[in-house]
Amino acid sequence: MNSVCQAVDYTGKTVIVTGAAQGSGSGIARRFAEAGADLAITYNTNAAAAAEKVREFEALGVRAAAYKMNQRDNDEIERVVRQIRADFGRIDCLVNNAGIYPHQTVLDMSGKEWDDMLESNTRGVFFVSQSVARVMKEDGRGGAIVNISSINALNPSDTLVHYGASKAAVEMITRGLAHALGQYGIRVNCIAPGLIDAPNLDKNVPGWRESYSERAPLGRVATSTDMGNVCIFLGSPLAGFVTGQIIAVDGGVLLAPCYDWD
Repeated sequence: MNSVCQAVDYTGKTVIVTGAAQGSGSGIARRFAEAGADLAITYNTNAAAAAEKVREFEALGVRAAAYKMNQRDNDEIERVVRQIRADFGRIDCLVNNAGIYPHQTVLDMSGKEWDDMLESNTRGVFFVSQSVARVMKEDGRGGAIVNISSINALNPSDTLVHYGASKAAVEMITRGLAHALGQYGIRVNCIAPGLIDAPNLDKNVPGWRESYSERAPLGRVATSTDMGNVCIFLGSPLAGFVTGQIIAVDGGVLLAPCYDWD
């Protein structure tokens, strides 16, 4: 195996993917499993789906385990991260994927809806990263953290103002952690996906797929495989001198002109 292939070979490494029982998190985790990584996935409520994913990843020849973790509970975060370290012997990469995505209009937004979004999407990212960084520092091998933001951090949507705010905060957390943790060999980066394909996408937001695909130069929405590919790069030695960066995985939709010149 040549050095480039070795760089993206995760055999013997442990990757944590939060919120990986279903949705894009499970697709990201599967991509790491295909690269040979042992996987610790977390879930909040869907234990059955998490167990099914563990079986799926084990069938690819890697170790896998699922852990129930409430990202709003600091003590539980610390306990779960320590348990993962004990079970797998190491933590090499963390992907902070878990979060929520409820729509609500600006004029109907409640304080609880706002707080739920920020608690889940922003606070959780910081404290999971904190616990994992403590382990990485203690072990002295360095490591990589990849946060999941969104193009909504830059481009507003009328029903996702609270979501966009939470993801903009994730991007600043990424930069802050990268600066603080670089001295321990811990790199922190972020990917900002565009509209992500999902089984209920067309039902939940009719017309969004078509509108997005028309505006994106690459002509389609994002997939969890697209996200996983960039996560694998950012967690690998190929990105060994990359930290504090936000990478859009959007098919170029943010390049769409403000005006139709045709």
